Amino acid sequence: MKTLNKLVLFIIVLFATLFLFTNFSHAATEVNDETSLREAINSAEDNAVIELTTNISLTNPIEIVGKTITIDGKGNTITKDDSWNVQGSNRTLITAGSVGTKLTLKNLKLTNGEKYGVQSYNGAHVVLDGVTITNCGFGAVLVNAGTVEVKDLHLGRNGQTSNNGIEIAKGFSVDTGSNEPTLIMNGTLTSSEPENVIYLAINDTLTDFEVQNTEESTNKIFISGNKVVITDAENNILYSSNERDDISMEGETFTANVTVTIHLNDKTLTTTVKEGTSLTRKDLENLIDLEELGLEKYTLTDFYTDKEFKTKFNFDTKLTEDIAIYAKLDLKETAKPNDKDKEDDKAKDDTEKDDKVKDDTPKTGTEGQLGIALFLSASAIIAIALLKRRSL
Repeated sequence: MKTLNKLVLFIIVLFATLFLFTNFSHAATEVNDETSLREAINSAEDNAVIELTTNISLTNPIEIVGKTITIDGKGNTITKDDSWNVQGSNRTLITAGSVGTKLTLKNLKLTNGEKYGVQSYNGAHVVLDGVTITNCGFGAVLVNAGTVEVKDLHLGRNGQTSNNGIEIAKGFSVDTGSNEPTLIMNGTLTSSEPENVIYLAINDTLTDFEVQNTEESTNKIFISGNKVVITDAENNILYSSNERDDISMEGETFTANVTVTIHLNDKTLTTTVKEGTSLTRKDLENLIDLEELGLEKYTLTDFYTDKEFKTKFNFDTKLTEDIAIYAKLDLKETAKPNDKDKEDDKAKDDTEKDDKVKDDTPKTGTEGQLGIALFLSASAIIAIALLKRRSL
């Protein structure tokens, strides 16, 4: 019995030790300046978590290679220091480089990078979750033959002459082979600037790239012709990239939505259909409930493309842009009796008048004489009865 108790105690201690070791081994390392941040990165084991306790200014770029690390900003900012004086080609604030590197940035603000805020280089994987990037010289994010996964990203203005959000590229120094840029949407992407939120790089070796969407993603990234578009949850286009005819893009293709506005007197209805769709008369009629719109006194007669009702809507038209359609409504007419109804009503009125005249005429003839006879008979009977009574 004692042996069994000892065995149970040993197992409990063993599991407790393993539990404590696992939690302490993954405990976050707190940093409060550039030096402690670099030391934490250099000594980090896989799946290490580094937390910022304050804002940090960098005098040189940070490069992470061959590790899986999470940098949790805790709402703090990493920015370029006033003493920044970098001579090398990489002037991005934080770069994840080479296959096997995975960098997750959380709850972090990146600002004032000389070139970019963050870069995924040559097969590395960068995850952006709760990240805001503003005021970087070339752009916010550089997908340089690596993979960038967007979970929660907000972009302010980045770039000098024009805004440049997420740049998809393959630089001249990138190893040739299978590493192609990949952009994954796995959440939300917002931008204060509508221009070049996605930008397809020029003057490098970019020939093809891929875009992907997860099922849970709020925003979606699609290939539309020779450009990339970002849509909202309702499939409306939020942002479009510049056009590139000389590269091949892989990913889901996109068909835009077209807004149809139907005008009914002072009422309007709107609906959306896929670009290139043709509407039928039945499609439009099914959208309209005159009683619900308070237009029950009207009937729907036809559809036009102008409010003067001069040009009828062509139902063979394939819709490629937003369109306004005007429904012609006619006031319902009050029912009018026909000539036969009038004649029947007149005959009925004449009959009623004749009956009234007959009712008002004094009774004469046989009917009058019969009444007099009955009256005289009754009087005679009464008189005879009185005489008999006296004689008795």
